[in-house]
Parts: sequence; C-alpha cells; structure tokens
Amino acid sequence: MTENSGMAVAWTRRLTIVNLGLASLQPISAGFLLSGYDHAAMIHAAGAAALLAGAFSQAVTAIVSWLRRGVSGTVAALSVWLLALVVLEAWAGRHREYWLHVPVGVGLVVWLRQVSGRNALI
Repeated sequence: MTENSGMAVAWTRRLTIVNLGLASLQPISAGFLLSGYDHAAMIHAAGAAALLAGAFSQAVTAIVSWLRRGVSGTVAALSVWLLALVVLEAWAGRHREYWLHVPVGVGLVVWLRQVSGRNALI
C-alpha cells in the first residue's frame, strides 16, 4: 500500500464517520419536528443538506481515489450507493413520502454504522 492509497483510505473512512454522525442527527431533529418545535423543519432540512453534501464529497473522493488506485472498486461503489440512498431519502422527505423516507433513513444509519466499524471494507 502506497502513502497516497493510505491517505485515500483514511479520507474515505473519515468521510464515512462524518456521514454517520450527520445521519444520526437526523432522527433527533425529526423528533423535534414531530414534537412541534418551531424551527425543527429548518434544522431537519439543514441536516439533510449537510448529509447530501457529505455523501457527495465521499462519493467524489472515493471515485477519484479508485481511479488513482487508492481504494478498491467496492469502496467507490458503496460510496456512490450511499449518495443514491441519501438523494432518495431527501426526495422522499421533501415530497412527504414518509413510508419511504423513514425506513431508508433508519437503514442509512444502521448501514453506515456497520460500514464505519469494519476495517476490511474501508
């Protein structure tokens, strides 16, 4: 493993952990939203925007790293898959399709927790 590939893996791991944190904050802000807190919708939307930006950053970083042989194709594919799921979840929430929004959101948190805890994958 070269120094550049080690840095690529480290950056991808950090971005995964950041995205896990952002995804974990979403159920908390959703709870405030359901409790009737006045500014909760704005906070939940800001969290979604941050998660979209984080997933996009991770996908771009992983693809560039994969093209430079820094990470495996599996890591790049999973990062793109994460971006697709976050976009789907944001779309479903924006269009009030909660039957899709909630399970995808829960799945994202669980999946990111699994991925961030595995050394073999990232």
